[in-house]
Amino acid sequence: MANSTHSSIRRVLSICDDTKAHDFLKHALDASNPSATFPKDEMTELVNGEPVNSNTWSFGLVSVNDWEVAYQEMMEAKKRGLPFCLICISVQMDPWDIVRERIEKIWKLDEAIRCILCLPSVAGSWPMGLSLSRPQQWVVFRMPGIPEEVFQLASYLSASSASLVPWVSDETTTADRNSCMKSASEVLGTPTIAEQQAELALARDELATSKVYVNNVLRSMADSLLVIDANLTIGSVNPSLLELLEYEEDALIGQSPGLIFGEEFAQGSIIENLLLQGSVSGIESSFLTSAGRLVPISVSGSMMQDEQGQFQGLVCVAQDITERKRMEEEQLQLHEKLLDTSRQLGMAEVASDVLHNVGNVLNSINVSIEVVADLLKNSMVGDVGRISQLFHKHREDLDSYFSTNPKGKQIPAYLEKLASQLVQEQQAGIAELDRLRENAHHAQQCVASQQDLAKVTSITEPISVVELMKEAVTANQELVEISQISIVQEFQEVPLLIVDKRQVLDVMVAVIRNACQAMVSVPTKQLVVRGKLIPGPPDSVCLEVQDTGIGIASGDLIKIFGQGNTTKEGTRGMSLHSGALMAKNLGGALRAHSEGIGHGATFSLELPGNFHFPDL
Repeated sequence: MANSTHSSIRRVLSICDDTKAHDFLKHALDASNPSATFPKDEMTELVNGEPVNSNTWSFGLVSVNDWEVAYQEMMEAKKRGLPFCLICISVQMDPWDIVRERIEKIWKLDEAIRCILCLPSVAGSWPMGLSLSRPQQWVVFRMPGIPEEVFQLASYLSASSASLVPWVSDETTTADRNSCMKSASEVLGTPTIAEQQAELALARDELATSKVYVNNVLRSMADSLLVIDANLTIGSVNPSLLELLEYEEDALIGQSPGLIFGEEFAQGSIIENLLLQGSVSGIESSFLTSAGRLVPISVSGSMMQDEQGQFQGLVCVAQDITERKRMEEEQLQLHEKLLDTSRQLGMAEVASDVLHNVGNVLNSINVSIEVVADLLKNSMVGDVGRISQLFHKHREDLDSYFSTNPKGKQIPAYLEKLASQLVQEQQAGIAELDRLRENAHHAQQCVASQQDLAKVTSITEPISVVELMKEAVTANQELVEISQISIVQEFQEVPLLIVDKRQVLDVMVAVIRNACQAMVSVPTKQLVVRGKLIPGPPDSVCLEVQDTGIGIASGDLIKIFGQGNTTKEGTRGMSLHSGALMAKNLGGALRAHSEGIGHGATFSLELPGNFHFPDL
């Protein structure tokens, strides 16, 4: 500038029809007013990188009370080269749509100008719905307010405006004016020290808030949190872990995780899985409390790495599964109790079981009878009689009838078709009669089986477990071959067993048949038959059949030995209920195990070790 006596003027246009608001703005923007002065460090701005005190400029306020007059003032000011850098708009109760249109028109006249919307205290709320095209070039100020705040706000906005111009006098040269314009343009967009400090303080507050939030989340977790540092020592824990293990935090920080994981951690299973896989989920392990008590847990965790992929530690979340383990044990005991109750139903259910099995057979017999009846009703055998009548009627002129009569010509072809149809009917009838015979035979077997089961006496004899199992497989050989099932035999050396061979054979034949039928719809068909000794006392023998069939749902494992239950449709032979009763008569038990649907099943017949040693 030419000299310090030529102060810069920041021209401000006030659009206000309220006298009090006008007087307030005039008072606030008067830099010479003692009430509008600030400490030097608060009134300093950066121009060309150097601090400049506010005493080097002042505000020049022009007030109008009409928008059209305001637009005219702006255009005249631009023509003279003295545009306004700031407009203060007194917004009374005008609709926001009108306010928006007026401000947008201002920016059409001067796109660099800044606006202060002076909102009266009687207004209900800030203009949250006011959307303008230049969000960085307008602010809202609630009136009446503190004059110093208006002065500081106007100082910042006007310093950021490209319309900042110096006061022009006769002594001001063109170079001075250009210098002032250059300094003002360099100010545009440069944050002040106060702004930088405010942003830093805001960032610190946000960081502190985030830290408190994360700490609250960790302390509120119901599951136990354990953070293991890069040197494989305990780095952090949450209150849930301390409460579960009955430790103080100082007693765990810096210690080896083996202190609370016990032998399983020392064996490296958890650490090894985390390091190799990067994460684990649902691994069952146990915590060791300060009192030496083991707490069953389910552990999930992941490995921490920095941006360069370097190992930083492990984060583990453990869930106390004590209650789940207790419920599983109770469920297992209840399962065994229900199975035992089912086996102890006794022979009083024999008659009802016969009705159930025979009833199923009778359903099949009724279906076959209906099929045969429909065949007979719809049979074309009646056409044979009608053709015979035609032959009798034309017996004197059969040659001419077959050769010239339209109906007669069709008889040979129709007889050929009729013969084919009657053959099909005959075959279908024979097939249904075979099914009737099979079902009737099965009904006889069910009755005979239950009658034998009801007998108190039985004939025992020394038998070879291996030979008996092979005989049971042979009895189902046809089904095995049709279904293309591979057989695996696993037999231990077992002494001769004194038992009723016929009853044991009936049970194992039925179990193997059921296993084969369970594998009809699965791709992998393998049957494993085992015979093994279970050392005692008392010694016992286990005959086992394992299949790769459809499996049994956990809820059905309790029901399958009950009366009238079956695991699949179309089952032939002895029911599992009957097999369980027969096993009980033999002094043993028939048991079932399956991991669920799609995982096959295993049936085991356990018999007491009534062994025969011929050499003794």
